[in-house]
Amino acid sequence: MIRIDHSDSVEDMVRYGKDIEKAVLARGLRYHLEDRVLLHANKTVIFR
Repeated sequence: MIRIDHSDSVEDMVRYGKDIEKAVLARGLRYHLEDRVLLHANKTVIFR
């Protein structure tokens, strides 16, 4: 979790966004490789 406030610059927020994208992509890939992602009736189900 990354907290932002009014003192953060645009560049800070861009960097935060990139960091979050990397973390979410890595987590999604790990879940997929561990067979924890299923498709069911046009829905994606992820087991934690």
